[in-house]
This record gives sequence, C-alpha cells and structure tokens, in this order.
Amino acid sequence: EFQEDGNLWEDRLTKLRAAFDAWIDVQRRWVYLEGIFFGSADIKNQLPAEWSRFKSVDGEFITLMRRISSRPYAMEALNIENLQRTLERLSNLMTVIQKALGTYLEKQRSDFSRFYFLGDDDLLEIIGNSSEPGKVLPH
Repeated sequence: EFQEDGNLWEDRLTKLRAAFDAWIDVQRRWVYLEGIFFGSADIKNQLPAEWSRFKSVDGEFITLMRRISSRPYAMEALNIENLQRTLERLSNLMTVIQKALGTYLEKQRSDFSRFYFLGDDDLLEIIGNSSEPGKVLPH
C-alpha cells in the first residue's frame, strides 16, 4: 500500500517537473520572441512567415496560461489535456522561428559587414528601429 502510494506520487511529481521544465523553456523563448515581433514593425515585414507562426504560438500560449491560471494547485495543471505535448510543440515551433531569425540576422551581417561586430540583440534593435535614427545612434 505505502509502496504503491509512493510510486504514484513519484510518477506525478516526475510529470510535474517535466511540465515545469518545458513550461519554463517555452515561457523564456516566448518572452524573447514577443519583444522582437511585437516590438518591431520592420521585423514583421521582413519575416512575415515567422510573424504569422509566432502570432499562432502567442495565441495558443496565452490560452494555455489562462487555463493553467484557473487551477490554483500545481498538481491540477497535470489534468490539462495534452499539457506536456502542447508545451513541447510550442517549444519546437519557437525553435523554428529562432532559427529563421538567426538566418535572417546572418544575412544582414553578410550584406552589411559592420554588423559582424554586433550581438544578435543589438542587431535586432538596430533593424527594429531603423526608421528612428535616435534609437540607433548608441550602437
């Protein structure tokens, strides 16, 4: 009896930890990409497929977070249908978006050699604010 209860709780806690690990990864990526895509009209125009893909991810992530927030106890989150699979799929989609963004930044660097000396975040800020020279001057 005690052994069975222990095994049951171990299984639940293992699933919860896996969900939290995936959730943290998705949330970290989402915050990063949200700042890029919602903060810059130029990036939206330059990467329309990724913008569309991120809008889809954004909507699904926000819906999932609302569903999770309606459950005050952590263990209840495990009852959300396909939670782990959804988080993994969102993570995979954001990986694809980040790779496309990286490819785009490398193309910008090859077109403008002075960009080789800038990190991705600085380059994104320059590209995102290209119509506002005052914001680009510090770089």
